[in-house]
Amino acid sequence: MGYTIRQTSRQDWERLRELRLAALRDPVAPVAFYEPYEEAVRLTRGEWERRASGRETVTFIGEAENGSWAGMVGAFAKRGLVYVVGVYMLPEHRGTGLAGQLMRAAIDWGQGREVRLRVHENNPRAARFYESLGFRPTGSSDTDPRDPAFRAFELALRPV
Repeated sequence: MGYTIRQTSRQDWERLRELRLAALRDPVAPVAFYEPYEEAVRLTRGEWERRASGRETVTFIGEAENGSWAGMVGAFAKRGLVYVVGVYMLPEHRGTGLAGQLMRAAIDWGQGREVRLRVHENNPRAARFYESLGFRPTGSSDTDPRDPAFRAFELALRPV
């Protein structure tokens, strides 16, 4: 299956909202996203337009051949580093190579800067995927804000 990878624009707000809400309803969401569905569903059109515009976080989407959105990856720059957030593939598009294409777009967007992300300790599949791309643990971790018994570990892809 082929995908078109591109950045979202303000006009994409409704489709971005639909994909993000699907992500937050997915059974893996509790270990992949800190934003609760109940909060996201109450966001205004203006907030979704702001998110889609890429002013703060650039969102790359994978569009399937039939025009449907299949997955997304967000990225933002802060203090000379690039942070990847909001990685999500619809279940039927997992294992197709789309995640790698979207991550490559986010890494390329970083223009050679170090790229960091966090992965929940109960998401070993994601950790293995990021490590296959060259991400390595930084030694930093945070507690899960919804359940302090769990941790999210920081991984980094350092420029060669």
